Amino acid sequence: MKYFIIVLITLFSISATTAQTKTEEKKKTVTVSEGDTVVTESEIISTEEDITPRSEMIVINPLKFFLFYNISYFHKISNHTAFGGGFQIPTLSGLSGYGFNAEVRLYPKGKNLNGFYFAPNISYNHLEAGNVESSPFSAGFLVGWQWFPGTDFAMGLGIGIDYYFGSVSDDNDDFGSYDGTAPLLRFDIGYAW
Repeated sequence: MKYFIIVLITLFSISATTAQTKTEEKKKTVTVSEGDTVVTESEIISTEEDITPRSEMIVINPLKFFLFYNISYFHKISNHTAFGGGFQIPTLSGLSGYGFNAEVRLYPKGKNLNGFYFAPNISYNHLEAGNVESSPFSAGFLVGWQWFPGTDFAMGLGIGIDYYFGSVSDDNDDFGSYDGTAPLLRFDIGYAW
């Protein structure tokens, strides 16, 4: 938990307060002349859009820290696609092992690493508790939203479902719950550049 707090403080301190923005403005001006008096009315409609270029992102999911320490890296492939991978290790005492995951994020609006995305994913874990071992695989699908409250500080939220399957030892009572579907909730924080 101590390391998690240090990472949070570091990420908040290095993020800038505002992102680069582009403003589009439309003006409608009506001028009415009455003798020496000129009356001007203006209506301004503006739209702001984050245009900061980002190609790389590192994130952690603090919700997952109850079970696994984790870190993931994402790389922009195109305006609509990013590929990422991650590593995790268990946090629970008496449980050891490791895990890897891979994810493809598809951004329909073409604003890579920013906004709404779909994410098919796969993962592999090798877990041990005493003499009992389990090596479950999972395949899942996630719908999420990535945003940047600062120039480089990244936040994301996603929901989805994972299906777990794979090798489980015969005397396995502890890991039986790793077979089948499980809901997925993700809250990512990180750094992008």
